[in-house]
Amino acid sequence: MKEFYKENAGFLLLTMGLVFGFLKTPEHIAIASALAFNPLYYLVVLVLWAFYTFKTYHFCSSAKLYADNWFLTEVVLISPHKRRLISIYLQGLMLAPILGYGLFLFYQAILLGQISSAIMVGLGNLVLLIFSATLLDKKLIKPNDSSASTNLNKWWRFLPKVYPFYFIHHLFHRHGFSLLLTKIFSISLIFGATAIFHVEGIDLRYLGLGMLLTSAANSSFTLKHKLFDANDLKLFRNLPLSNINIYGKDSITYLILAIPEILVLLGNNISSVPMIDLLRLALLLPCVLLLHKSISMLRGKDMEQFMKYVFFSTAIIFFVILGYADLFLIEAGAILISSIIYLKFRASALVE
Repeated sequence: MKEFYKENAGFLLLTMGLVFGFLKTPEHIAIASALAFNPLYYLVVLVLWAFYTFKTYHFCSSAKLYADNWFLTEVVLISPHKRRLISIYLQGLMLAPILGYGLFLFYQAILLGQISSAIMVGLGNLVLLIFSATLLDKKLIKPNDSSASTNLNKWWRFLPKVYPFYFIHHLFHRHGFSLLLTKIFSISLIFGATAIFHVEGIDLRYLGLGMLLTSAANSSFTLKHKLFDANDLKLFRNLPLSNINIYGKDSITYLILAIPEILVLLGNNISSVPMIDLLRLALLLPCVLLLHKSISMLRGKDMEQFMKYVFFSTAIIFFVILGYADLFLIEAGAILISSIIYLKFRASALVE
């Protein structure tokens, strides 16, 4: 369990920071009350929790293949009854964050006398726990097949084999499931920001805040990118490539990484927002990711430390956008800071 929370420390810290940093207790109670009186909206919550549940399953599937976890192949010798109890216990530990918040929603529904809502959220959590524990049990007793092919991942091999795509290949190969969940979450944020934008009035700050939050959701990839540069691209240190050249190539990488969010932003707002404003909004994601990548060179020792920086920097930019600051100025500042860091510290950061 320690390995699961250590590996996902960035995701969990970011989620807790966004949820409990920007929302206080009265807001949480108001959200829980609104859900209790409109139980159909619990389906949205349960879908998000289902993605988190599959994240735990993906971790368990990967962990079984590690050489250090060879003992997991002997789990099949345990009696089925005890093995299922162990699976439920393990899933309960990994699902603790959503089970805890589910209990809060259940308690609020009971206080408001909405028994049907309480039953719905309670059963939803129970079904997720039992279903995921069953999948885990079946995965534990299934023998490892080292010859199994990854057919679902073969399509990305058709991507160009040039420097800006190297990290994209790495993400698809090593972090494909995490990439998929992050993009779904990011796109959901853009849909939500667009809905608020059209309901509350023509205020581009809503879309700007939505794009900022997508940068926070994608920020863990920037630290992975730094580690990828240091561990897998050592050859490039000996090639005649200047830091500013690498900076330009990394800029293209983050533009490519931001394509899904940019397409969703354009598709939902191209008829109601001027193109120049859409350009400013679209560039916010890759520019902030470049800033995060550069900062990771200075303080990217581990995911937990790095995500603390992401949380505070996101909070600062959040309030800057609320203050009607021009997005082009924010993007220019991000490009200036990141380019200076690349020029001054990239070589020493890779050696460390």
